[in-house]
Amino acid sequence: MAAHVALLLANLFWGVMSPISKALLLGGDITPLALSALRIGGGAMLFLLCSFVLPQSVAPRERIERGDWWKIAIASILMISANQGLFILGIGYTSPIDSAVMSSMTPMLTMLLAAVVLHFPITGLKFIGVAIGLAGVVMLVAGNSGDNIASNPLLGDALCLGAQLCAALYYVMFSGLIKRYAPFTLMKWMFYLSALTYVPCCAGELIKVPYTSLPAETWWSLAYIIALATCAAYLTLPFAQRHLKPTVVSIYNYFQPVFAAIVAVWIGVGSFGPMKIAATILIFIGVYFVNNNSRGSSRRSIETVGDSA
Repeated sequence: MAAHVALLLANLFWGVMSPISKALLLGGDITPLALSALRIGGGAMLFLLCSFVLPQSVAPRERIERGDWWKIAIASILMISANQGLFILGIGYTSPIDSAVMSSMTPMLTMLLAAVVLHFPITGLKFIGVAIGLAGVVMLVAGNSGDNIASNPLLGDALCLGAQLCAALYYVMFSGLIKRYAPFTLMKWMFYLSALTYVPCCAGELIKVPYTSLPAETWWSLAYIIALATCAAYLTLPFAQRHLKPTVVSIYNYFQPVFAAIVAVWIGVGSFGPMKIAATILIFIGVYFVNNNSRGSSRRSIETVGDSA
């Protein structure tokens, strides 16, 4: 039961992050690059704090092998810098509901990459699932026409999809690294390295932020993004992954667009019409076909990994 609650919370945090980020960006005080840098830098500081206060059962003090440092460095670029950077940039151009729906496509993209890179077989049902999912993506972009929230839905959806592609690359290319170290250890060091490489590149955007005149709701939104949608979500997800099957973890991804839609409509930064509902259902069906057909595979942990945003 605790694992299911943890998984639901992680997807709740990620789903709600999309409309909150969109509202922040629409305010104009913080640019997408600045927001992504604040998220990565703030997340790194929180992981540093957690490494001192959390018990070793949650935050083990593992020694990284010398030959693995370059792998962790590349993994940090894919899973933290590129994934989170592209995702926030995408939210700036598209609707928060679209960005959350794109996050549910990580298992499908992982399966495709595993087939190309690792030569994993693609069955007929998986192929049908991919085709249905891609049809949903096309409908989702088309459904944004006339939406004043999405200034460039095609570009924004492409950036969000690129973010999930980076996460899928991480799962496929570094499956050995993921198995070798505890989730907290990897996330901690990947956030540290991303903060050292990504944040300085965004220094110009960070300096432009009028910190002294930011309203209280902006600070609360930033606190939510850094503390809950970043640090807490990345801590609860590994706990759930240890107790639940990969297929169950992936199914919970479907909750992200639901949470995003509710909050986006509530705070006035999104709409959810019939075409978007139909597109989302198609994507869910496609991902379900991909995941459900993977249950008999001994390599399903690569094909059905969850999230990311």
